Amino acid sequence: MVTDALCCTLTGVVVFLTNKGHIYLMKTGLDRFTWLNETLKRQSFLLCDHMGILLVVSLDPEAPITFSYKTINISRLIEGYEMGFNSALAVQYTTQQSVILHEFDHLKAPQNTSVTAQPSHFSSSHVGKVVYFRAGGEVLITEVFQTPFLRSFSSVALGEILKPVRGVDIMSEPMQSNDLLVLRKDPQILNVSLQLDGTAPAQGFDLAHLGRTVVASRFSSYLIRGIVDPGEAVAVATLPALIPASITHKEGDWLLVSSKGENAWGMREGPCHHILQSMSGLRRNAMIHVGVLAKVNYTFKAIKTDRSFPTVHKKLMKVVQTNPFAMQVTLKHSWDISDNHVVTISVYNHLCRKAMTIVTVFIPEASLLCSSSSFSFTLQNSGPEGVSIVYLPLDPISDHDWLHSDPLDHMGNKRLFNLSVNYMPPAQLGMLIPSSANIYNADPSKPRPLQHYPISKNSGHYKQCAGKKSAKECGCTDALRLSSLAVNSDCRQRVLRVMVPVIKITLYLRQAYQPDQPLRSPFFVTVTEINNRTNWNVIGTLLTLSKDRMRQHPKKRLSQTFYNPEGLEISCYGSELFHFQISVISGVVPCDLMEEIQIYVDDALAFPIQYMVSTMMAIALGSLLLCLFFLKHSGVTLQTKQNSTCFFRRQPSSVGPSV
Repeated sequence: MVTDALCCTLTGVVVFLTNKGHIYLMKTGLDRFTWLNETLKRQSFLLCDHMGILLVVSLDPEAPITFSYKTINISRLIEGYEMGFNSALAVQYTTQQSVILHEFDHLKAPQNTSVTAQPSHFSSSHVGKVVYFRAGGEVLITEVFQTPFLRSFSSVALGEILKPVRGVDIMSEPMQSNDLLVLRKDPQILNVSLQLDGTAPAQGFDLAHLGRTVVASRFSSYLIRGIVDPGEAVAVATLPALIPASITHKEGDWLLVSSKGENAWGMREGPCHHILQSMSGLRRNAMIHVGVLAKVNYTFKAIKTDRSFPTVHKKLMKVVQTNPFAMQVTLKHSWDISDNHVVTISVYNHLCRKAMTIVTVFIPEASLLCSSSSFSFTLQNSGPEGVSIVYLPLDPISDHDWLHSDPLDHMGNKRLFNLSVNYMPPAQLGMLIPSSANIYNADPSKPRPLQHYPISKNSGHYKQCAGKKSAKECGCTDALRLSSLAVNSDCRQRVLRVMVPVIKITLYLRQAYQPDQPLRSPFFVTVTEINNRTNWNVIGTLLTLSKDRMRQHPKKRLSQTFYNPEGLEISCYGSELFHFQISVISGVVPCDLMEEIQIYVDDALAFPIQYMVSTMMAIALGSLLLCLFFLKHSGVTLQTKQNSTCFFRRQPSSVGPSV
């Protein structure tokens, strides 16, 4: 029997306290709870909630139904956690603000080259950690490299100096006041010999110096690894290629640094000195839907709060992508006036298939104590929210003008046509025999025109006005009157009017908070006339060789003809209303994209008058050509302009009777 519950929220786990002093864990599922089989009978244990707060829950042995708990500061645990290891580090200065830490591997030393080297202790997880030396000095690790090509060092760590690395006190090591002689007896051997110039062997190197590093100014460092003779040490150079046969480091140009073992140095999590900001208002762990051929940009800024050691144009951020084949992601690095690193991520979706990738922006040098040092978001190749295709004429008409005005074109013609009540467009049987299933500008209280044949009486059904007695009861709003969808045809009163039966279709891809983009390949489209009219044809579409090849693959799967939306033109051979549905073929985008266009062709020759006129014109022209052929073949001289002029200018005859 459950008598009390633990007053903290756990990630997917609910903790209950029973009357027997036991604690049961119940795991939450999607729609039910599942009891775990195990029962915790310990007197105290550790729990962590979804906010990252550690709780120590303790049971009272004297009162089994009571418990106590206390919180643990995770930040203090991170700060106090020691990550150092028992290896010697060779410190090498590269600049006044940066050093290189070489991890010495005694199994990779020149005398033990046949022995398998031990794995490196330094790893990429140590980036952002701080190496501190007991004698003084702190180094922030910025990069870590494995060095299997080096004979004596298994890895190196690049770091920035937070506090200058101090050498051994000269009072305890007076040998640092002498010149140092470095000898390389054999160029094939990486080891060098270290001796003090002008001193007795008793004052030179001894066994106490093993593991210490001789740091030379603007030169290679030397890690002491053995004593061969009194006062002479054998060392490994960090940069053996720079070592000549003999070189002397003057007094003050070198010092001893104690860096062997855990007693000489350590590594912990450093304080937070970085802030990562999203300049595009992007939320963490956001899911972003990117459509085909869509481009989106996101900007991030890395701010370094500690300016004690300034750097110039340093790349603080890195970007990783889980699936680089999903989308094309490019980076642009820049720096603002305060020398803060700025990264602009450009995403371009160039594939017509489902894919997903997670993009993570982070500061490798940032400490775990920073609350904002990484940022992740998911990119999914799918139809973005609110995406659609729209038809926009060359001279768009506003909603107000469409409902309440009569806009004119440049020639003074009306651009909108008012449909008659209960209008039904012509069908393929003729203008007087409508057979469409759609009724436009519906009003159930008024009779339907052109109901002379049974096929017309049985076709046409109300949708918005179904079961209503009048147009007022249909509930048509301005949005329904502006809609060109067939489902809202009952409320459609005005349509676009054209005088020329050739319609240029300009389609645009519309997304929220982005400008309209012209629809182009690979968004191939199909064209359908909703009212089953057949006196139309697609006469214009922009085709190239590459786009024609792109059409071949889906052409095997689609039975309907599809076209390139660029340069799409439709020729109408009849008059009155044409209601086209233009849809993007499946497979291009995961969502359905469709647009409906209503065009009223005015003053065009209707079927079958146009075909009759064309036939008569062809017969008349053929007859004329045939007559001219027969006249020419019979030798009849045709009247020309020169003959006609001579005929009218002839002089009267001057012949008269003789005298």
